[in-house]
Amino acid sequence: MFIKNYSEFVCFLPRFMNPSPDVENPGSKIWSASFRLDQEIRHIFPYINASLDDALYYERPEHVRFTFNGYRCFLYPDLVAAHFFESKAAAKDFIADFIDFLNGVEGQKKNIRPNYDRIKPIPIIDILKILPKTNCRECGYLTCMAFAAAIMKGKAATDECPGLALPISENAVYPVFDDTGNLVNSVSLQINTSRLKNQIQEQHEQILKLEAALRTDQQNETAMDSSRPSEKTDFGLTNREIEVLKLIAEGYTNNEISGMLFISPHTVKSHMIHIFNKLGVNDRTQAAVLATQNEII
Repeated sequence: MFIKNYSEFVCFLPRFMNPSPDVENPGSKIWSASFRLDQEIRHIFPYINASLDDALYYERPEHVRFTFNGYRCFLYPDLVAAHFFESKAAAKDFIADFIDFLNGVEGQKKNIRPNYDRIKPIPIIDILKILPKTNCRECGYLTCMAFAAAIMKGKAATDECPGLALPISENAVYPVFDDTGNLVNSVSLQINTSRLKNQIQEQHEQILKLEAALRTDQQNETAMDSSRPSEKTDFGLTNREIEVLKLIAEGYTNNEISGMLFISPHTVKSHMIHIFNKLGVNDRTQAAVLATQNEII
């Protein structure tokens, strides 16, 4: 077992809380606790950072923040602080599960790709200097100040701001490991991602053009189909919708149909909605059965 024991357990209340909260309000989550592990565990921080969606790995002081069993945890190299317990007993019970979790991460290291990204706290005022300060809300935050605070906490990324200028330079940080696989250092190299970004932008523009052309073809096809006399048994389906319906009946998925007909998955989904509405059905099986019964396919 990696971690076998702990010490220096302390359970306390924030200074502003009532000294007897369990009497006044039983079950209120206001207790905090801390305890010391029997060994240093900083080497598993990158694995915890990779395993938990809400993990935040800070560089100074080095620690990981995350939620475990509903409690907010701050994990330092050999110290644990956790918050919002219902009682001292709940805090005590939490320790065994938490140590089991840490031992589990240690045991599964070979199956986890570590995430060495660490948050380097930057003053909000410095982050605000690079933002447009228009409070446009396109980033999803009410103000540029709120967005800057989210960046500082690692909850938002700079590319979410449409008015932010491109960076002058970018660095890639590469890990340096010792013979046992532990991170001992890192090397930062300046990189140029402008070519890749330009390629991505060109591909995005090309996709938009193709989708526009597909929409035009679909509109033209719909106009042509509407001018043709419809048969009693085709429910007003267009030729393209019948093609899609045939593939649905043969069991192909939306992505497979997209590739076979050289149309986007979004267009396939649009066709399916039209098919279901015209046939008056709710799923693929009903559509296939009705189409077969009426000799549409």
